Amino acid sequence: MNNPPLTCFQGVAHPWLCDEMGHMNTRNYVGMFDDAMQHFFRRLGHDGREAREKSIGLVDVRHEIDYVSEVPLGALVHIDCSLERLGRKSIRYRQVMYLSDTACKAAVNFATSVLFDLKARRAIPVPEYLKEYAGEG
Repeated sequence: MNNPPLTCFQGVAHPWLCDEMGHMNTRNYVGMFDDAMQHFFRRLGHDGREAREKSIGLVDVRHEIDYVSEVPLGALVHIDCSLERLGRKSIRYRQVMYLSDTACKAAVNFATSVLFDLKARRAIPVPEYLKEYAGEG
């Protein structure tokens, strides 16, 4: 995929996101990655409101996270997202969390999501807007 990464999240490692060692707890990385994913799909053309009206959801089926460096209390972070692979019913994307003040890589997440028909309870083919973004449409 030739598409440049998109910054899809900015946040702070607030005290309530940190553990007793003074750095962000692992469970809170997933929350930030999930927020970034919502913005990423919106930037790709996904309309969440319209999808909800049609009973279509985004379902994560896989996450693979590498924790590279600590995110200390009070750190500013941002997440860049990029499309890795587009399947018939799935999308694989890369998310990189950076410490904003130093540009140091904090974590990398490879995630796979599918668009899901919430009524039929099954995956549906990726829409044209994703194919167009990937250069396949």
